[in-house]
Amino acid sequence: MADVEAEAAFLSSMQAVNENAGGYNTVENDSGEQIESSDEYDPAQDVQDISLPDPQNQASSVVESPNTASRPTSTNPQTVSFPAPNSASDHATGDRPTTSNAVQSPTSTPSATITAGRSTGALSANSPRSATFKPRLPNDTLGILEDRIKDDEKGDIDAWLSLINENKRRGKLDDVRKVYERFFVIFPHAAEQWIALAQFESEASNRPGVESVFHKTLVDIPHLQLWRLYLDHIRRYFNIAVDKSGTASQTNHAAYDAVLDAVGIDKDAGTLWQDFIAFIKSGPGVLGEKDWQSQSKMDLLRKAYQDAISVPTQAVESIWKDYSHFENNLNKTTGRQFLQKKSAEYMSARSSNTALQNITRDLKRTTIPALPPALGFEGDTEYMKQVEIWKRWIQWEKDDPLVLKEENASAYRKRVLYVYKQALMALRFWPEMWYDAAEFCFSVNLDSEGDEFLARGVSANPESSLLAFKRADRLEMTTTNGNDDTSKQQRGLKVRQPYDNLLDALYGLIEKAVEREKRDIARIDAEFASSSPTEGTNGVAKGEDDDDDEEEPKKEVLDAKQGKIDSVKAVNAVQISLLHRTISHAWIALMRAMQRTQGKGKPGSPIGGSRQIFIDSRKRGRITSELWIAAAMLEFYNSDSEAAKRIFERGAKLFPDDETFALEFIRFLTNVNDHTNARVVFETTVTRLTQKPETTLKAKPLFAFFYHFESRYGELAQIQKLEARMKELYPDDPRLYSFSQRFVSDNFDPTAIRPIISPARQAKPKFMPSIEEPALPSRQSSPPIVNIAPPPNTSNSPKRPMPLDDFEADSNRPRKLARGESPLAGAAGRRLNQMRHGRPPNEGTPNVVPNGTYVPPPPPPPPPLPRDITFLLSIIPPASTYNTVPFKVEEMIRIIRDTPLPSSASQLPPNQLLASHAPTVPGPTRTPQYGQGPPSYFPSKFESEICQKGAELTLPTDQSMYR
Repeated sequence: MADVEAEAAFLSSMQAVNENAGGYNTVENDSGEQIESSDEYDPAQDVQDISLPDPQNQASSVVESPNTASRPTSTNPQTVSFPAPNSASDHATGDRPTTSNAVQSPTSTPSATITAGRSTGALSANSPRSATFKPRLPNDTLGILEDRIKDDEKGDIDAWLSLINENKRRGKLDDVRKVYERFFVIFPHAAEQWIALAQFESEASNRPGVESVFHKTLVDIPHLQLWRLYLDHIRRYFNIAVDKSGTASQTNHAAYDAVLDAVGIDKDAGTLWQDFIAFIKSGPGVLGEKDWQSQSKMDLLRKAYQDAISVPTQAVESIWKDYSHFENNLNKTTGRQFLQKKSAEYMSARSSNTALQNITRDLKRTTIPALPPALGFEGDTEYMKQVEIWKRWIQWEKDDPLVLKEENASAYRKRVLYVYKQALMALRFWPEMWYDAAEFCFSVNLDSEGDEFLARGVSANPESSLLAFKRADRLEMTTTNGNDDTSKQQRGLKVRQPYDNLLDALYGLIEKAVEREKRDIARIDAEFASSSPTEGTNGVAKGEDDDDDEEEPKKEVLDAKQGKIDSVKAVNAVQISLLHRTISHAWIALMRAMQRTQGKGKPGSPIGGSRQIFIDSRKRGRITSELWIAAAMLEFYNSDSEAAKRIFERGAKLFPDDETFALEFIRFLTNVNDHTNARVVFETTVTRLTQKPETTLKAKPLFAFFYHFESRYGELAQIQKLEARMKELYPDDPRLYSFSQRFVSDNFDPTAIRPIISPARQAKPKFMPSIEEPALPSRQSSPPIVNIAPPPNTSNSPKRPMPLDDFEADSNRPRKLARGESPLAGAAGRRLNQMRHGRPPNEGTPNVVPNGTYVPPPPPPPPPLPRDITFLLSIIPPASTYNTVPFKVEEMIRIIRDTPLPSSASQLPPNQLLASHAPTVPGPTRTPQYGQGPPSYFPSKFESEICQKGAELTLPTDQSMYR
């Protein structure tokens, strides 16, 4: 009962706010009934209504409810404030301000107010931030660079580097260190700049500063040059040449081991392995001697060689040659055994290095990440090319060319994770790469590493919905609800944290967009104010001619100014509209997550559930109709259709011109069999939309849905009325299509079926030319005239002259593969040949005109193909749909032609002949094992020849050879 009273008090306070703000009335709750039931509870009435601004003006206006900072939220409100960062050091920390449970003092002046634990996200009307454009002096280089960084801290990398170099040039060492600290907050894995900072400290003889850099970076940044710098630092301060105790040698050896363990698998680490081998060679002991020191040196050197030749690097061949020389000099017999044992790993590493160099040929391994350009803008192609190269490298490692997955799973995982870390240095702002890295960790049971990838990815991309949703899913999946309300509350807070961080980042982007628009407009005003024409001196009135002369240039200037302002507003409007939709979907995802963890909940209580999320989203604003749709359908599918209907009704008043919301509202009403109200909503919405020509097309989906609904469940008179209205509003739409939609289903259209009444006439096969014969010329075109005189019979040979008709008829034939019986000779043979070609006997007579010009007769039509062949060719897809690797037709024909096939049993081998006459014994089919011959029922000679011919086939690898 206490919960009901608390919720009643909460709704009463919100009712007062709604009445003061002109909102909709809430349900009377003075009677003390159960207001959380479906009959009394209305989740759409707990807060005042906040509508979206017009898309054309939303970039320059901020939607905020009146009295936002002082709005009561519950009987136990938690209203806290945090100051805006006002110093470079606060901005550099990058930490979120912590909230306290203390109630805000009425005398405080916060920059943003948090209600129920979150900020409102709307700019106050009297915000201390000013949009006035104040240009700096040209010689204020540091100030200009600071302004550039403030405007674009992630994108303007040149401003960061220029600011660092300018402070170095001026000798401001402390300012250099401060700028570096701020820089590494945004780019913590920029190894190149960490190296520059270490070198800067080294030049300043600041050894603690150098070691501080190594302490901050070496654990998290596996960068080859950074680790080599660390190795050089160790070798500098632990010089072997001046150390006689051996401590420096041990320290150097330990440093080499750490460096090789961290970055020794890099494809460019060949020189590092060579340096390590040279370091061991320089140690005490003589190779080939029997003392313990020499034997220890030999063992260390052999292990270093064997480790180096198993890593695909550019120096693997050189190291293998040195290793072979090393083993052969010690003992040729044992050396041959060692080399033979390691030759397989060396061959695998060498071939892998060749493949890896081909994959990464165009790769730019930078550690200063750049923001991904928008698709269609400058740099998008180059950026996506780098992304694809990194993905190919990662996939190459996952394919396990070094065969480590089965034998050494930890080494396999280490190589893949190493490439992921290398890729994320360059693609820090590409959320998909963080997601892929986390997914790989989860797939190989590295849950802690996967969670770390997600946490770092969210920190680098706080506005990424992909990473926030994935991290929230992990938290929801790894935590469970207890039996008490406390565990549900704690789980809800834990699951909600990624969503809240995402929403804070998105609302912050909107604030930045609004401020950027104001600054751009102020800059435009300042530019045109400085170049505007001067007015009359001392206000003396000018003549009409002078006014006419100056009026036209003033108008042109004003038009140009307004054009620039409109352009700025249009660009920001598109960006802000996209952010509105992203914010709405983030609230939707949070609402569904709370529904899974806490259920519907009770607004104002510790377990608020999905309904509390809907209320919080309306308080912060910047939401679209999609959130209202999702909230209503969530209530509907959780057995509360009345609450869903109230949300739809309230949303229809907030989004009267939103055709998507109206369509979902109508669909909902038809699902609950409220057809009367569905027609009312339809008529109200389409009437409003069709009043303006620019919104007439927005009503088309509504007409389509309702026409589909009426054609199935309505009256014919209503159907005809809809058809008439659609014909009037959309005269260009085909009438046949709209009419046929009344009868179609999801997978069948009866109006498009043409039944076959006469198969002999309607299903007659089409004429298809033979695939062996070339295309024949049309009969309607006149045959070509060839100036060929008949061959004179000048020879005295007893042989008959070659008939011209046979020559012409056989000239276009394909070459015969096998010759049958000999044809008849003489006139009988010619007549038989003409009959086979479907010609009368006299048709093939040569046609010779008096001037000696020979005119060949038209070629005969090819014989028709059988009906089954014609049907098969008609159902085979066209060649254009075949998009896989094609075969060379000539090579396939050559294999079939040149492969000898036995035509009789006498040509079979003896064992095959016996097998063919052997009695068949029933039983299970025996599969031949590896190393055995082929089964007795298959001709081994034929198999070997087919395999031999097939091995000679070379598939085209060049793109131009694909057909």
